[in-house]
Amino acid sequence: MSIFRHIAITMTLVVLFGWVMSEFYVAIVDISQFNPNAGDTTMFEINLNPLLAFVCLGGVTTFVRLRKRKKEEWSKALLLPEEFNEKDERETELTNRACRASYISLMWATPIICALLLFYPIVSETIPFYPIIIFLLLPLTQLLTYIISWYRHY
Repeated sequence: MSIFRHIAITMTLVVLFGWVMSEFYVAIVDISQFNPNAGDTTMFEINLNPLLAFVCLGGVTTFVRLRKRKKEEWSKALLLPEEFNEKDERETELTNRACRASYISLMWATPIICALLLFYPIVSETIPFYPIIIFLLLPLTQLLTYIISWYRHY
C-alpha cells in the first residue's frame, strides 16, 4: 500500500506547488503595479505558508526517500519515481499497464485542458491565476489515472 501513500503525497505536493505559484503570481502583479511616486508604501505582500508547507513536505519526503533507498545512488533515488521500484514481475506488469494508461490519458487531457484555457478571458478578473490551476491538472490527471489503473489491475 505504499504506492497509494506515495501518490497521495505527490498529489499533495502538486497542489501545494500550485498554491505557491498562485501566491507568487499575486505578488508579481503587486510588484508590477507598484508606483513609488504615488505614495505607495508597500511593494507587495505574500503568503509564505504554502511555500513553507511545500518545502517542509518536500524536504521530509526527500529525506525519507533517501533513507529508504540507501544502497542506490542519490540521483537515482531522487529522480526515479517510487513506483518504479518493482519487487517482482507482477508489479512490473502492473506498472507497465498503469504507465500506459497514464500516457493515454494525456492524449485526452491535453486537448480538454487547452479548451479550458479558452475560458481564461472570462474568469481572469475573478481567478487571475487560472492558467496555473489548469496547467497543474495535467500531472494530477496523470497521477489519478496511474493509481486507478494500478488499483484496478492489482
